[in-house]
Amino acid sequence: MNHFIVTNNLSEHIKKELEAIQKLILPLAKKTSKYMFWTYPLIGISLINIVYLLFFAPEFMDNKFLLILYSILGALGLALYKEIRLNKKEIQKIGTQYIIERMKKSRFVGEDRKTYYIRTVEKLPVQALDFFIRFLQEEERNKREFAQEHSEQSMESNEQD
Repeated sequence: MNHFIVTNNLSEHIKKELEAIQKLILPLAKKTSKYMFWTYPLIGISLINIVYLLFFAPEFMDNKFLLILYSILGALGLALYKEIRLNKKEIQKIGTQYIIERMKKSRFVGEDRKTYYIRTVEKLPVQALDFFIRFLQEEERNKREFAQEHSEQSMESNEQD
């Protein structure tokens, strides 16, 4: 679910569903982005300085404090990186769960199509948002067809009266 989706050509119904997913994952996404801001600089600074201390400035090796300090900073950066990966999996899990529950609740898509979309989302969670949008587009088409059929039937019954 790491997609950037242009919502200009999507209907309001689909935009609302995507906003609902965004509201669910936003707190965790903010936390992850803060971690990402610190992770790469910490790892980079520590690696560069450790290499410099070990190979280009052996006179500082008498004082192990700098080596330990940069090692701790690197370890902190790697720990944040691992947390980012876990958070991304959790974001994907939350989004996928919402998508599956939303698909199950649909009244305008047949059970066989629901099952197809749910299985596809479960098998390919990275592409879940793409399949969710397709599902919502199919649902909208079915709603329009249902409304059109219903209005035609009510017009026919009014004509018979």
